[in-house]
Amino acid sequence: MSFSLGEIEARIRELLANGLTGNSQDFHAWIRMDTLRKFREEPSFSPDWVPKVLDELVASGEAAKSKLDPREYTLSAESSLRKKTSKNEEYLLLGRTEFQPMQYVRSRMESFLRANGIDEDMIVDLTIGSIEAVENAVKYGDGGNVEVAYTIEKSGIFKIRLVNNLRELNIEEDIERGKFSSTATLMRGMMVMQKLFDKMDLEILEDKRQALFMAEKILPK
Repeated sequence: MSFSLGEIEARIRELLANGLTGNSQDFHAWIRMDTLRKFREEPSFSPDWVPKVLDELVASGEAAKSKLDPREYTLSAESSLRKKTSKNEEYLLLGRTEFQPMQYVRSRMESFLRANGIDEDMIVDLTIGSIEAVENAVKYGDGGNVEVAYTIEKSGIFKIRLVNNLRELNIEEDIERGKFSSTATLMRGMMVMQKLFDKMDLEILEDKRQALFMAEKILPK
């Protein structure tokens, strides 16, 4: 599947409109991920087009360089691409590290929470806890679709739900390959999440070979 420069620009605009923040390599990975997930085919395009389009969008005022890291691009405050604030988001991504799924969820969730007026300290807690869950979905998933959904309910509760397909798990083999330094590290993410969320549940759906993660956090008024 071959993309034109105009098609790359359209996809970058869509990513920015969804609240994505990252460097040019991140955007390159996300374009590949979305295309592969939707069409089961790797897109063909020049990687040089991605920073070119991003810099052009900065020049036009649609995008901006991140204040925290000038190598990263984000949606500008005045951008016409900005979407109406929503109380919920739901999307699919591919659970493979080459597609930067953790940065995808982190930046998109941070944008969502800020748009809904959530305090910065709470944003940090929610994103850390959520990214631990995404990381587990990538570690133990089969590299296929990961369903991500989160919402802010009228009662003032943040809820997140992740579903991923499971691969065959061989813990001892993973440890030998250096993926885990010891069996204790397998629980680190769960301990972090238990501390940051008020409620949390991880269910293995054996008939579907899927993992279902759900968590809640009461937001301060």
